[in-house]
Amino acid sequence: MPRTLAQWQAWLYERLQAYEQAGRKALHPTLAFIEKWDAALGHPHRRYPILHIAGTNGKGSVAALLANILRQAGYKVGFHTSPHFFTFTERLRVNGQEPPAAWVDAFLERWANFITTENLSFFEVTVGLSLAWFAEAAVDIAVVEVGLGGTWDATNIISPLLSVITSIGWDHMEVLGASLEAIATQKAGIIKPFRPVVLGPELPPAALTACQRVATLRQAPLYITPYPLLAEGWVESDSALYRLFRDPQTGTLWECDLTGDYQGYNLATVLQVVGVLRLMGWKISDMALRLGIRRAAQEAPLYGRGQWVRKKDRWLLLDVAHNEPAFWALRQFLSHVPIKPQALVLGFSREKAVEAALKALGGWPGEVFFTAARTSRALPAEQLKALAEPLGYLGAVYPSVEVALRTALEKYASVLVTGSLFLVAEALAALRALPE
Repeated sequence: MPRTLAQWQAWLYERLQAYEQAGRKALHPTLAFIEKWDAALGHPHRRYPILHIAGTNGKGSVAALLANILRQAGYKVGFHTSPHFFTFTERLRVNGQEPPAAWVDAFLERWANFITTENLSFFEVTVGLSLAWFAEAAVDIAVVEVGLGGTWDATNIISPLLSVITSIGWDHMEVLGASLEAIATQKAGIIKPFRPVVLGPELPPAALTACQRVATLRQAPLYITPYPLLAEGWVESDSALYRLFRDPQTGTLWECDLTGDYQGYNLATVLQVVGVLRLMGWKISDMALRLGIRRAAQEAPLYGRGQWVRKKDRWLLLDVAHNEPAFWALRQFLSHVPIKPQALVLGFSREKAVEAALKALGGWPGEVFFTAARTSRALPAEQLKALAEPLGYLGAVYPSVEVALRTALEKYASVLVTGSLFLVAEALAALRALPE
């Protein structure tokens, strides 16, 4: 009897360690598990070229932008991302589409015993699933986002056409190390011998030095993105908001549905990658570049990166910011958004540097709706409230994301949801359930 995707997702979560649920306990600090899994699958990733994307912040946006640009250029593109928002098959799309449920069922039914016997993690299973599906679908190229770090991430079995490190900052120190140099060295683990690597603009000096050292040792051609694009005006159409970004040297304007100020860094990185791909012989027209950038969030798709959603006469801004650098960026972004959020729905994972992030945001002038996502990693809303109140965040605790969001939308015309990807995922699910 075939199982549904929901049944397989429940089966995977029940039997396997998932970082979304268990945190660092779910991580294997070795590639031995994924290498055995990959060998059993017949090394599917060797059948197509891959762009490998790492970074503290921005890797999801850069991956989505590149996947959509290549798709607009006429290529069949696999896109592996994590974590998922609703269903685990979101992690393995081809030209924006998830695999058929029947294929997923047959694949997991065939490999279920191997998965449990070999003690694979949830992430390792989904990486193998992605790489196998891309081979089955005969993609022209795949864009693979690192899960966490680089060196010991399960995606690091691949030998990419090109590697990208978008940014390096303070996050996951309990896993990656207590210095920017240590964090950068872990992320630089995706740099492969003789394969080009693109670095995002304005990396911290210690991080840049660490990446340069690894690239030199591995004789990997290094391309450093010289400067970020500048976020400028806004365009509203089709009930969506788009942001304009300007190249400060050429004056060229780019329109993008990823609207955060920090996307200027990501777009600059993407343009550098496209330049390198063109040098390597990939045919990417200027029109494909423009179309791919304009609708990356909608067509990749990519959720919660400065994402605006309209529900009747209400506007919701969803952002997966969850660390200090991302909250600094969010603060700058909020200073000039065309629609000012009046209320804040807030929740964090418990291992995050919550106080540093909240200080970076600088307090909140309106009402805060404290809540927690349905994951064991979530910081209890009462604890969050106790941490946040002395820093200028005032409001009440709500028993679920759905209740917090519904109550906020009943009272206010515009609401910001941030602090955790899991929080944003539950908010999007709750929005889908609301009447039009």
